[in-house]
Amino acid sequence: MIRLKNIHKSFGDLEVIKGIDLDINNGEVISIIGPSGTGKSTLLRCINCLEMADQGEIQIEDYVVNLNKITKQDKLWLRRNTAMVFQGFYLFNNKTVLGNITEGLKVVKKMKKSEAEERALQILEQVGLLDKKDNYPSSLSGGQQQRVAIGRAIALEPKIFLFDEPTSALDPELVNEVLILIKELAKQNKTMLIVTHEINFARNVSHRVCFMDQGVILEQGPAKEVIDNPKNERTRQFLNVVRNREDGK
Repeated sequence: MIRLKNIHKSFGDLEVIKGIDLDINNGEVISIIGPSGTGKSTLLRCINCLEMADQGEIQIEDYVVNLNKITKQDKLWLRRNTAMVFQGFYLFNNKTVLGNITEGLKVVKKMKKSEAEERALQILEQVGLLDKKDNYPSSLSGGQQQRVAIGRAIALEPKIFLFDEPTSALDPELVNEVLILIKELAKQNKTMLIVTHEINFARNVSHRVCFMDQGVILEQGPAKEVIDNPKNERTRQFLNVVRNREDGK
């Protein structure tokens, strides 16, 4: 169980997150949808301590972090037990695909080089990139680079995967290969919190969908129910705009 309680975050006078409460069950996939600039990505970054929330509480299993007085140990624990996959890929350009996977295994998991490489090869097979193990990121497509980034997250064996619009930087023809990989992780009962503009993907892969606007969750529920029959008027407005755009209207 992952529990977010009363999360707040401001940048100067701008309050971006306004008291978010959210429970995520083990093995559950939750997608967060909503307009740009409403705090969705900031929420993920607060969970991973890339941004420091102003107040609130994060509980992952039995470990509770009070964000009002977070310690260095708390930050380290959260970063070790959450894995972020970004819009950009943030790979080490001076390391091979294999090296990008082994780095976290050696640094975070304290594995010996031989153990790290053995595990990394298994992961590369899982993400369909075993034949690219000796390549450098610059020689890969955007979809392949994102799959390496997902492989790097898998290597950390996190309690929860945090996906921040993982397909938004990809050419349209490369999106599907990344979505297929995320669907495969969902089938393995990985716990995931996904910020996405891919509404059909959110509908098909998520257990629940949260609609977020202006720093608050306005509606949440079973994915198909929220997307097909939203109860909140603002959710309906947003989804109508998305559908009209997809239909070319």
